[in-house]
Amino acid sequence: MPHRPPLPPRPTLETLCAHAGRSRREPEPENTPFVPSIAQSTIFHLGDSAQAEAIFAGARPGYAYSRFGNPTVEALAVALADLEDGAGALVTSSGNAAVLCAVAIAMDGRNGPLVTHPDIYGGSFELLQILSSVLHVPVQFIDAQNPTAWSEALVDAGAVLLESPSNPLMRLIDLKATVEAAHQNDAPVIVDNTIATPFNQSPFLANVDWIIHSTTKYLNGHSDMIGGALISRQPLTPNARRIHKNLGGTVNAFDAWLVLRGLRTFALRMAAHNHNGAAIAAWLLNRPEVSRVHYAGLPDHPQAAVGRRQMKHGGAVLSFELKGGRAAAERFIDRLRLIVHAVSLGGMESLATRPAMSSHRGMGDAERERAGISDSLIRLSIGIEDLGEIKADLGQALADH
Repeated sequence: MPHRPPLPPRPTLETLCAHAGRSRREPEPENTPFVPSIAQSTIFHLGDSAQAEAIFAGARPGYAYSRFGNPTVEALAVALADLEDGAGALVTSSGNAAVLCAVAIAMDGRNGPLVTHPDIYGGSFELLQILSSVLHVPVQFIDAQNPTAWSEALVDAGAVLLESPSNPLMRLIDLKATVEAAHQNDAPVIVDNTIATPFNQSPFLANVDWIIHSTTKYLNGHSDMIGGALISRQPLTPNARRIHKNLGGTVNAFDAWLVLRGLRTFALRMAAHNHNGAAIAAWLLNRPEVSRVHYAGLPDHPQAAVGRRQMKHGGAVLSFELKGGRAAAERFIDRLRLIVHAVSLGGMESLATRPAMSSHRGMGDAERERAGISDSLIRLSIGIEDLGEIKADLGQALADH
């Protein structure tokens, strides 16, 4: 048997991406495929009674049923934990399923309310409304841009769920200060890192407890699957796995493999996304049709100092408001030619949507106003197309407003 060298230290994010699906935590068997296979199977042979008992009891590794665990899904979980430098990950069937699973784990045994902010992503807002009205989970929507109100709410929180940057207004929340305040009451902090991505922000450096992602977005990057994940800073507990198994909306093996495939180019894609996103945000600032630009990387962003501390780059998602109100926003959308009018974000193609009509439609008028979602707001997910062609399409769509 040839001598195996010791495992290398933690690689860079770029190297982790290029080798996504290969375990760096333990040596792989000889002659294994570099690209993980797809274990597209519901069931697994359990062996004899003693072997089956050991698998179900957790005394030995193994698989019984793909809702409980699957080799391809586990390979993705390991890759995502590595990417965020976490201790373990659970993979779900959507980003919303990841939010549900994370909230259930964080709130288990806690008495205080789940504290969040009103400008959270519309899908998460609707989910929390359902949890509140149907399951009577106490939820408090607190303006995180009001430091006093936010800090006071954290004192009695059962758990905290936040986005930074928020979707779609790109507001930032100080992760370190939030964690320090919440942990005084032992309240777990969950951060949705979908918009920032592990390329631009590392929430575990601020000691947050859970990171959630919609893997549909940048991590997959090809707009061809739906999925999510929650990643833990601490080793996963049996209870966390139990909640995930029964509540997490487990992803199937093929969709997990698609995310693994997407991770291979994630770092390269993000460099291109970041370049184009920053350039478009700066370009929109000088357009007479635009009244305001929301982008985490702008020097005059209201929380620019927070951004400099906890983000490496502003990313490629931004929003802006048009001076002509809803009519101008609808005319802009209708005139786009290269940029696709579609929901979601993080694919290689540039997308535009009007949040009041789409992602935040489930909010009432008063709730949208409180969250700052105006009828003239346009959200852009800037892709990796030629920058000049993106600007040209935006320019012709904005003209004559």
